[in-house]
Amino acid sequence: MIYIHESNLLNKIRNNYNYKSEKIKSFYNEIYLEYRKKLQNLDYSSEDIEVFKKAAMLIDEYLIEIENFSSIINITSQSKFRSTFIEEISSYLFAKLPLIENDTFGIFNKNIFAGMKINNQMRIDIIPKDVDFCIGKKVFLKLDTAQELNIIIPIVCIEVKTYLDATMFGEVQYSSKQIKNASPNVKTYVLMEYNDVSKEKIISARYDNNLNEMFVLRGGSRKDNILETPMDAKTLLKYYCEIRNVVDNTDLEDEIIVPGKLLNPEETEN
Repeated sequence: MIYIHESNLLNKIRNNYNYKSEKIKSFYNEIYLEYRKKLQNLDYSSEDIEVFKKAAMLIDEYLIEIENFSSIINITSQSKFRSTFIEEISSYLFAKLPLIENDTFGIFNKNIFAGMKINNQMRIDIIPKDVDFCIGKKVFLKLDTAQELNIIIPIVCIEVKTYLDATMFGEVQYSSKQIKNASPNVKTYVLMEYNDVSKEKIISARYDNNLNEMFVLRGGSRKDNILETPMDAKTLLKYYCEIRNVVDNTDLEDEIIVPGKLLNPEETEN
């Protein structure tokens, strides 16, 4: 399982960040691990709004701990200390999905398949791409007797942002298009705390097919205090349900059911 925020903490401990490795180690053991345990112990599969209210509250509490601790030992925003925890939320939500627990799919964030090319030795090179969170499947390819490849085919790719502005939005759209060109069945999403993209750009994006959905966890502006704009549990639940449904139904894509709709079978009425 990938815990990107934990990796950030452990790297700071190993590198003695700001000469405060002991304080960071205490934060890791006494604060981080306690919140992580509480979040992992929630039963998200129940899809009970009360569970997601509890999760949203715990996430907000821990983010306040992060902000206070960062201020005390002068952890800069460039170190991605806070933002990596937003990325890690998806690991808690989806770790216990049945198709992940039985190793049909895995959770990744590096070397996702984004295409291939022929190099000057007439061999195939895989074009890899790093993303914030991916549910996918490792596939072994044997092209000939001389070349074997391991690739990660994405099922779901998620870009995670503390906030999204117009510049970052353009980058996310381009990245999503690259992944979809290589794996047409992949679903791509953005999970963000705050939205700074204009409504005109968002409305336009509804028709370009580069992104399947964007989830905003808070109202207001990123300048607002967490206590003023708490995380929205309903949106967190909608995010969970969306990704879970995609993963649960991925193995049904090759099924043809008649009578009914053939190109959009998920819309077929019983």
